[in-house]
Amino acid sequence: MTETVTPTGRPLGEVMLAMDVVDTLRHRQILVERELHADDRDKKLIERLREIYRSQGIEVDDRVLAEGVTALEEERFVYRPPAASLQTGLARMYVNRGHWMKRGGVALGVLLAGWLGYQFVVVGPEQRRVQQQTENLNAEIRESGTELGALQLDIDRLDRALPQAARGSSPGLIHVVETQRVAADDLLSEAGGLLASARELEQPADLDADDYKARAATVESRLDRQRDLIARASRNVDNVERALVTITSLKGLPATLKAERDAILAEARVEAVSEQATRQYDGGIAALQTGDAAAAAAAARALVAMRKRLQQEYDILVVSRADEHSGVWRIPESNPGARNYYLIVEAIAADGKPMTVPVENEEDSNLYRVNKWGLRVSEGLYQRITADKQDDGIIQERRIGVKRRGYLSPEYNAAVPGGAITSW
Repeated sequence: MTETVTPTGRPLGEVMLAMDVVDTLRHRQILVERELHADDRDKKLIERLREIYRSQGIEVDDRVLAEGVTALEEERFVYRPPAASLQTGLARMYVNRGHWMKRGGVALGVLLAGWLGYQFVVVGPEQRRVQQQTENLNAEIRESGTELGALQLDIDRLDRALPQAARGSSPGLIHVVETQRVAADDLLSEAGGLLASARELEQPADLDADDYKARAATVESRLDRQRDLIARASRNVDNVERALVTITSLKGLPATLKAERDAILAEARVEAVSEQATRQYDGGIAALQTGDAAAAAAAARALVAMRKRLQQEYDILVVSRADEHSGVWRIPESNPGARNYYLIVEAIAADGKPMTVPVENEEDSNLYRVNKWGLRVSEGLYQRITADKQDDGIIQERRIGVKRRGYLSPEYNAAVPGGAITSW
């Protein structure tokens, strides 16, 4: 077999053997250091090496041993790393790719997890919040536009209704009605101007999440100013609505006063009631002629209440239920040594159902609408009704009064001093 030759022309076996010699010398560093001080160092090293190889059964030519000693001195087979450079750096990275790629993968995973967490915990909710705010603001812009349209319709309607409402007033009401109409017309004109200013602040509902932060402050500022103008215009419109109702009622007051007076005169069975109704009517008409619409309206309400009382029919019965009081007594503050006796009564209509009637409370002078009240009676009547109930738990003679149609006040079976209470 042909022996392999190195680029230097020497057989590979000799080169390998020389390298082994150098390696042996390195591993026997103590031997080398000891022999370095000898004058015939090379000769002794060669002899010592020969003995080492022979003890291993290897015969090495002296020329190879001498070459190994020379190579050791020249550090011919010592590894010297290449100088640092881009190429060597890249080479080391490639050689160590398994190590740094594992660390890089872990770092990349941590970064990816952090990024995903940030997106989920911070970015996502923030984006949804901004999207919701954008939708809400767009909705508010549209709602404001709808309010503007509705307000314009109200202004147009009232502008047509005011002149018509003021027409046909009676001579005594012309001044009052016209004053109301002019004031309402001024309010309506002001409302129209406010509405026009509000329309100048209209803006499209075209915000999106991308430009929300840049535009929101300006949009909200315009929207707030627009809302303020709409609110002021709405208050004016409400006031004009009330003025229109007042004008309409004023126009109808003369007819209302006459109709109620005539109904009372037809119902009344007592001359005093007819005279009272006539006085109320005359007072209402006089108030209209002087422009006192409030007094005229009060007279009309009084006539309405009088007519309703005249038309009522009911019996006044003492309450006789086991779980309710049938009578109470009070010590008046003005006379601590006396007692006021009251029977608890209720108004029952012809169909057997309780009715609500107006009753003046003598303790505070206020008028209340109640279905039960305490009627002040004499001590004798109070004691008689009390004994009747205690006898068998039933009041035999519950009916102590009757309210007939055409009369303002009830008629009683026994004399009563008058007065009532509404709580006990």
